[in-house]
Amino acid sequence: MTQSIFCIRKMGEFFMSNSPKILVLLLLIVSVSGVASCAANPGAGQLSGSHQVSQLVGQNSNDAYADIPPDQIRQAGTEVDFLWDPKDPFYGFNKYPVVARVHIDSIDGGRTSSPVSEQPVFPQTFGKMSVREVYKGDLKPGTQLAYSRVGGTVTYDDYWNSLNKEQQEKILQLNRGQKPTDSKYVQAKITDDIDIEVGKEYVALLLPQAPKDNSHSEYAITGYQFGLREIRGTGSDSTILNNETHTWEGLSTMVEVPSQR
Repeated sequence: MTQSIFCIRKMGEFFMSNSPKILVLLLLIVSVSGVASCAANPGAGQLSGSHQVSQLVGQNSNDAYADIPPDQIRQAGTEVDFLWDPKDPFYGFNKYPVVARVHIDSIDGGRTSSPVSEQPVFPQTFGKMSVREVYKGDLKPGTQLAYSRVGGTVTYDDYWNSLNKEQQEKILQLNRGQKPTDSKYVQAKITDDIDIEVGKEYVALLLPQAPKDNSHSEYAITGYQFGLREIRGTGSDSTILNNETHTWEGLSTMVEVPSQR
């Protein structure tokens, strides 16, 4: 039977002080393997500096974002189109090679350059996670892995340098030719997506990634709010949070538990 796959559009706006709203447009297709690490903002500019918030905060914290003053963070929302079938509860489970219950051990920072693609990227969050249960794929429970996810908090300078010339010019036009300097950081994320949180456990749709020389490996958490759902409880009796309705549902509404196979 032919499935209907819907293109879900998310809209967001970048608010700058004393200026109209700026709509930042990006096109991300979830089915592309590099969704969390390939160049998500076309024509990105040259990068400079470390591109990692983690180097700007306390090294003893397991949440690199925790020490950033909220009043120093400017919010940036982004519109994306991506393929998803909301009528098929197992669409993500069937689409991605690895599905697991993971504990978020740390948020190590935000970045605008990927060690996997070695290219400028839309801001990402990266850190460490531990595998609790595996529903699909060859991961082993107890393993700690590096992860990355689209959306992150970075310095404004790094964010600015990751934009292409056209995007920079639009911002300058709406700010009387001046580069905004009222905030030190930018939290860039996909509209309606959720924030990943240290200490919580989630069912995550995962995509293994590594550069050509295999010098680094990590798992991209994909699917935006559909691909990262908080979980509580144990075993097949666990419940997961529906990020659209904000209600708790049975684990079997997202993954195929052994009794279903």
